[in-house]
Amino acid sequence: MNPDGTMPDPRIVDRLITAFEMMPYDIGLIGSFESEILSRLGLEPEPFRMTAEASPFVVLESSAGDRIGFLRFPSLPLGVDIPSRQLIQKISSQIEDQRDSVRLLVGLSDWGWVGEREYLAQRPPAVPDILLGSGRGSGVNGRIEADGRCVWVRPYDKGQTVSEVQIRAWPVRSKDFRWKEPDTIRPLTVGLGDDIDDNPDVDAVLQ
Repeated sequence: MNPDGTMPDPRIVDRLITAFEMMPYDIGLIGSFESEILSRLGLEPEPFRMTAEASPFVVLESSAGDRIGFLRFPSLPLGVDIPSRQLIQKISSQIEDQRDSVRLLVGLSDWGWVGEREYLAQRPPAVPDILLGSGRGSGVNGRIEADGRCVWVRPYDKGQTVSEVQIRAWPVRSKDFRWKEPDTIRPLTVGLGDDIDDNPDVDAVLQ
């Protein structure tokens, strides 16, 4: 949806989808409202981007064979900025059900800065090892939250950066585990300056 409330030009949106399909992403999240807009435009998102309702939990294997779990958080209802207690409890239950089966559990959220900050401030009994946030609000360069159990990362709204998270030791599945920077984890923000070449194929699509 455009800032003025009008529907976007489907030709432009289709080009963006094509550009994303050219990038080697393994997984992504599409919010329920965004999914609805694409449906109204007669468009489908990239195959790796799905809603929490369609595919809540996915396991990918690293090149070394380590299992990495990704939990898609359900979108908040329109006009709601803070997750309900019931939703937080549901997510905690999902994490408790899955975390022992993976080396790392990553949450994917589109709640925005306010919703994600409030969620972590409540210190739920089970949180993802890393929360990759998105939606309205400021960027976060790897802040350790929830009593040290979760590292919160958000992209910067001006773009031109990529978030990198270096895992130096796998989280231990015990009540005493706490992330410690830089010993066990190291979040970085990589600037996309002039020293990084544009992809000409993507440029051609977006022209």
